[in-house]
Amino acid sequence: MALNIRQRQCDALLRMLNLHADRGAAPGPGPAAGAGAAPGSELYKVLILDKPCRDIVAPLLRVSDLRRAGVTLHLALEAERQPIPGVPAVYLLRPTPTGADRVAADLAAGLYDSVHLNFATSAPNQLLERIAAGAAASGNLGRVARVFDQYVSFVALEPGLFSLGLPGSYVELNDPAARDTQIEAAVSSIVEGLVSVLVTLQVVPIIRCPRGGAAEHVAAALEGRLRDLLKGRSNLFSEQPAGGGAGAGGGGGGALAATLSRPLLVLFDRNFDLSVMLQHTWSYKPLVQDVLGLRLNRVTLGSGEPAAAAGAGAPAAPLQQQKKGYDVDEKDFFWEACGSMPFPRVAEEVESQLQKYKAAVDDINAKAAAGGHQHGEVVDHDEQLRRNTQHLMSAVSSLPELQERKKVLDKHTNLATALLGAIKARGLDGLYNTEEEALAGKGDAAAVVRLIQGQKGTPADKLRLALVHVLAAEAAPGDADVRELTEALA
Repeated sequence: MALNIRQRQCDALLRMLNLHADRGAAPGPGPAAGAGAAPGSELYKVLILDKPCRDIVAPLLRVSDLRRAGVTLHLALEAERQPIPGVPAVYLLRPTPTGADRVAADLAAGLYDSVHLNFATSAPNQLLERIAAGAAASGNLGRVARVFDQYVSFVALEPGLFSLGLPGSYVELNDPAARDTQIEAAVSSIVEGLVSVLVTLQVVPIIRCPRGGAAEHVAAALEGRLRDLLKGRSNLFSEQPAGGGAGAGGGGGGALAATLSRPLLVLFDRNFDLSVMLQHTWSYKPLVQDVLGLRLNRVTLGSGEPAAAAGAGAPAAPLQQQKKGYDVDEKDFFWEACGSMPFPRVAEEVESQLQKYKAAVDDINAKAAAGGHQHGEVVDHDEQLRRNTQHLMSAVSSLPELQERKKVLDKHTNLATALLGAIKARGLDGLYNTEEEALAGKGDAAAVVRLIQGQKGTPADKLRLALVHVLAAEAAPGDADVRELTEALA
């Protein structure tokens, strides 16, 4: 059963931006704002997001996609905003007291003509009453057009990869000093994120987990949450249009999929294989994430270039850091094809693709120049004109694709160059090889100490190497070994 989590979440967000005008219709990959919208739906609107929801939208919808969905402005909920009369506002935010107070303040100020409230997860009644009380006190309750629980509280990075966007959850679940309330809050956040994933995919999974530990705790809470949703008056797994968000209405086609097609959801504690999140890697995608700081499918590189001088004869300006951002997702053919390759093969593939591009350009130029004829040949001017026209049309139709491929190759050339510089400066190849040997049961404590005491590598690199070496050991290291590693790291 193919579950494209990225496309499903994108469909849900586009339906939200279209003010749910296409509810009950077959979902499509593009926005439905404009022609064909339901009566009373507006074409132009403002999108208001809190910080976590900005992270949800960023990998899925670019500015051009928002424009096509009728969004003229996208603003931060936390920022001070000016009134925009006659324009509806679509809010997407977490159900928190701070966010509720901010919405109530916006309603009291009359910033927008109407407000469509969308919560990333289920909003409790107390929170809705809080917003309603604030809006009623200011006499602006009528500005609230609709309220929806969207169940999109996760970040879809690839068709088969998502993140709950909870970077501190491991510490919260494993901190010996954590209180029970803190642990319960962390578990609740994880469960709400997983519920969002399952509602978006329209599936009720079979849940399995090891006994004991955080995984079992999360699994039990998730099972209880799913049972409550299935028993509810509004069954989210039977009343949703296939492929997206939550709310009232819709058909019952999702019920059959939810009951007959049940995927397996396996939950593991992170401690099950702790070394994975510490180990250095050698594959392209993980290297870009680890070394270049890939976040939300975007990489930002900095390059030191001289700043422009104030005028002729002015002293040389200091180096100014200029940043360039690159998007990488499933639309990037090179990223998809080479993401799992070892880095040396990626460098070879970049060169190979560049050679193919140059060959294609040379082929187009050769065809364009083939309109001439050899000396002494009888010329049929009509036939020659026809051939020249065909060659020209072929060249014009293939140029945009070639230009796009060249942009992609230039992007990955820059990424590979930046990776190579970091690999040489930090000695990442040596760290990776040493860690691989340790995980294969061939760890060499002396080699680890030499690398830690060496000049290459950041303090974080060396600490990761030491931790992987300790975790991979068959037996707990002795006091002397721990002391030696500690002194080397100091």
